[in-house]
Amino acid sequence: MAEAGGVGRSGEDDEDGEEERGGGAAAAEVQVYCAVGKEAGREWRANLRWVLANFPRSRHRLVLAHVHRPPHRINMMGAWVPVSQLAEHEVAAYSKLEEERASKALDVLIDICTSQRVHARKVIVSGDDAARGLVQLIDDHGVAELVMGAAADRGYTRKLRAPKSKKAVTVQRKANPSCRIWFVCKGNLICTREVSEELNRGEPSTASSSPRSVASDYSRSKSSPPRLTPHGDGDGELFGMHHDSPDPMVEASVRRTPSRDDSDNATDHSLEDFGHEGAAEGGLSAVVQLLQDVEEDPPTPSHDGSEEAGDMEDALYEKLKDAIMEAGSLRHEAYEEARRRQKADRDLADASMMARDAESSCHGEARRRKEMEESLARERAALEQERRELDAILVKIREVDERSAELELQITDSGRVMSELDVRMSESCSVLDALRRERRGEGPAADEESMPAVDDGDQSVSCLRLGLSELEEATDRFHESAMIGGPGAGSRGRVYKGSLRGMSVAVKVICADVAVNEARFGRAVDAIARARHPNIVALVGACPEARAVVHELVPGGSLEDRLGGEAPPLPWHARCGVAYRTCSALAYLHSTATVHGDVRPANILLEDEWCSSSKLAGLGMPGLVEPPQLPGSVALAYVEPRYLATGELTPQCDVHALGVVLLRLVTGMPAFAAKKAAQKAADGSTPWHEVVDASAGGWPMERATEVALLGLKCCDAVETGGPRRPAELLDEALSVLEAATDATPGRTWSSLSASTASDNGGAPSYFLCPILKEVMRDPQIAGDGFTYEAEAMKEWLGSGHDTSPMTNLKLPTEELMPNHALRAAIQEWRHTRPSTFHRYQW
Repeated sequence: MAEAGGVGRSGEDDEDGEEERGGGAAAAEVQVYCAVGKEAGREWRANLRWVLANFPRSRHRLVLAHVHRPPHRINMMGAWVPVSQLAEHEVAAYSKLEEERASKALDVLIDICTSQRVHARKVIVSGDDAARGLVQLIDDHGVAELVMGAAADRGYTRKLRAPKSKKAVTVQRKANPSCRIWFVCKGNLICTREVSEELNRGEPSTASSSPRSVASDYSRSKSSPPRLTPHGDGDGELFGMHHDSPDPMVEASVRRTPSRDDSDNATDHSLEDFGHEGAAEGGLSAVVQLLQDVEEDPPTPSHDGSEEAGDMEDALYEKLKDAIMEAGSLRHEAYEEARRRQKADRDLADASMMARDAESSCHGEARRRKEMEESLARERAALEQERRELDAILVKIREVDERSAELELQITDSGRVMSELDVRMSESCSVLDALRRERRGEGPAADEESMPAVDDGDQSVSCLRLGLSELEEATDRFHESAMIGGPGAGSRGRVYKGSLRGMSVAVKVICADVAVNEARFGRAVDAIARARHPNIVALVGACPEARAVVHELVPGGSLEDRLGGEAPPLPWHARCGVAYRTCSALAYLHSTATVHGDVRPANILLEDEWCSSSKLAGLGMPGLVEPPQLPGSVALAYVEPRYLATGELTPQCDVHALGVVLLRLVTGMPAFAAKKAAQKAADGSTPWHEVVDASAGGWPMERATEVALLGLKCCDAVETGGPRRPAELLDEALSVLEAATDATPGRTWSSLSASTASDNGGAPSYFLCPILKEVMRDPQIAGDGFTYEAEAMKEWLGSGHDTSPMTNLKLPTEELMPNHALRAAIQEWRHTRPSTFHRYQW
């Protein structure tokens, strides 16, 4: 038996208990034991209040007793598992946890007692049965007063006058008669089992007590059951017998109680036990009856045989004494036999329960095994299917790897062949160039001379004829690091950035797989050289051997980079300025009967990130190849449908492409999506504010709508009242874009376009020297890329300056290069005559 909160009673408590049972003065404190069950936290609070209210605090001390039952089954994850199937340490841990919970519940009740200034302690014992544990506790601790529950709170009624629960009935019947028991329920006293009056008298036994009186007293004590006093009745006697000194063996057999738990058939077994005890007591009663008969009718001794009569009485007394001892022994044997039978019945019940649990567990295990086998079969089928799919994938991967290896070999061979062809072509071009110079009797300096053009009046157009060696030096032998846009940027050619005679240039080389006719190439270069406009990229020179043309380098990138790349978006006024300059360049080209043929954002180059100026590139590229090739999938959106049918370049092709560019500037979307979104907005299906690009800033919605509708007109996407000439559409575009630009507060077109200056005779601003602020006569391109008057720049350099007058950065070179295109434009402006046509000579 394990105890918590103090084991047993102190010596003072034992003495107090002895005084209570012996009928002493009871001046010391009396310990009142309160049997507390599992539900101590809920059901025993009301009962504790009754105890505190009915027992004086000065004379009584409370002991809260709890019988802890070792668990037979443990709840494991929702299932009750017998302890026989668990490890000993698991059962011990669970039992310890239950004891701690009970101890905490008792601590709560002790705290309540402490708050009422009542001294209390706790006792926890272990037993298979709570009732028998309490009976054993009463015997071991000599409990004189006990308070326990008569029934559960839910079973309480006002008519309840006797214990109802099995534990209360068992304690009432089997507890030591010296213990007074109060049965309470839900804070109400139900009944009281009083102490036997004969035990309370404590009359000492004398040596003169006869065997007959002893047997009579024992018989009366066994035949009189204990009496219960209901709540409100007077006190009654516990036993109807009175004896001076009962036989120790009889008293021990009467007070002996089992300590094991009874099974569900405990009541029936108890009845059988009492049957066996009754048989033993029957023999004892017969002996006692015989003693009474002898006492009532004693034998009459003769006058002369008194000694023989005394001897006969002594012999009879000894026989009766032996009979009493034999009856007690028989009763004890009957009791032990009953206990053994109870134990056998309990073992049988436990074995039956274990068999049922094992059978249930076996059925469950069989069911789980069947489910596991079915699940395993499904998983095996799924794994087999996945294995077959994986094998098929591996076969395909193996085929792809083999094909990739073949293609890599082909690519390697093709690259090697192309490298060899490039080397041979370079050698052939060098040999051809040397043969031409030898045939013409020219020295190596011929490469640096300008190719004279046809002289027409006082105007002449010329461009540099460059050699292959000079271009290779300028572009680091056409290294990929010098390529603009990376490999594969152009479908018909590649553009390289280089430094030619101290000036940054862009070299466009036609791909080797594109057919080029020398005569057609010369005419195209001649057309490019004639185009002299501030918003058209100027031609610097050409190299027929390398099939390359050299333009001035525009460092700000392209419009495509600002619309579809990662660069910062353009504000709407800058977009209108770019569109206006592009319209101006196209109007100039169409006035000279020249068609650009490749207008798209990738060919609109920006001077800087603020878009202070823009230039149209790609002029004449459709004419450099033979035959003309169709554009790629990206550029196809800018191509007029009629060109796809006829293959003829007309001004309407440029106007159609300009319309797509305008729609992209307004919406910020790709070409096809921009056209579709603008059509929906024009039809009223979508509001214009959902179509206009919000990243351009606060568009004036009226101006943005005008520009978008203008783009649709140029694309023939809306009704325009009949066919219109490209020149009319360009004039309308210039008018609309100029109005949209002037709508910006603080901005006018004179600050964005090539306006005229009144103090210079209306000359455009790009005709003026940045140093002298006068119209240039001999424009020269310096190392910073700006064009200056030759004398002014030489004077600037001669005065010790090595930085740019415009950027204040150090000049990479002090060499100057003539700007033939700008000189021709200035001469044309001076004479105000239409430009003449000149043939490009090779």
